[in-house]
Amino acid sequence: MLMGALEQGGMQHRYAGDIGDYMKLAILRALAPGRRLGIGWWLYPDESHDGAGRHIAYLQRPDRWRTLDPVLFDHLGALVEGGQRHVSGLQHEGLLPGALYFDEIIPTVGTPTERRLARTDWLDRLRAKLEPADLVFLDPDNGFETKGFDPGAAKAGKSVALAEIVSLKAPGRFLVVYHHQTRMSGGRAAELEHWGQRLREAGFERVDALRSSAFSARFFFLLEASEAMRAAAHSLAAHGSGRIAWYPDLGQREAGTLIKSVGWWKAG
Repeated sequence: MLMGALEQGGMQHRYAGDIGDYMKLAILRALAPGRRLGIGWWLYPDESHDGAGRHIAYLQRPDRWRTLDPVLFDHLGALVEGGQRHVSGLQHEGLLPGALYFDEIIPTVGTPTERRLARTDWLDRLRAKLEPADLVFLDPDNGFETKGFDPGAAKAGKSVALAEIVSLKAPGRFLVVYHHQTRMSGGRAAELEHWGQRLREAGFERVDALRSSAFSARFFFLLEASEAMRAAAHSLAAHGSGRIAWYPDLGQREAGTLIKSVGWWKAG
């Protein structure tokens, strides 16, 4: 069992060990072998006005959940049971060997101008810390930028701007970006194709996604992934105990023709 320093599924300390962490870390553990992984937790200050982070009941159902990743399941169970719900508990060397982590909380105080400047400096530090990585994972609270996104807005720290994702592109580097499914008209297919198109317009030639529907729907967009990584994602969906679905080649189909390649499909 690994131990150590130890609904929205993006990152606040209070979420540590919930079902969102189980799914995201299981995905990263499947995709990372052979790569130098860098994780930008995109930490937002802890909030307490809602029940996010409460989804830990899965740990009481090993018969249903443990088979996806037994080592990870046991580690997160020990973390939650021990009251160590902090991002440091997710950074055990045995989970993602050799991974780099950027766990500085994103700036949220000051005037809009001050927040914009502080965010630019914060992102520079993130890029510098993860520079050696050839696989980078970004984990914003909510996911991609909202309509009319302003990095100086009070809640802007919950989202990642497309321009910020593009700034992390590098030769030979793959990116994985978390996005929490919204209530976009047209449902999952429309949202997947919308962001597929937006990401292609931003300069990414290959856009794929994994979708987890455990308690709430989460997307993990794979950008410029290698064939080996895409094969690992496909295999994870095929053998993921009905928890994950694989959507390849987004942003290049006609509207309404999105086809799930493999994995669990549930209307909604």
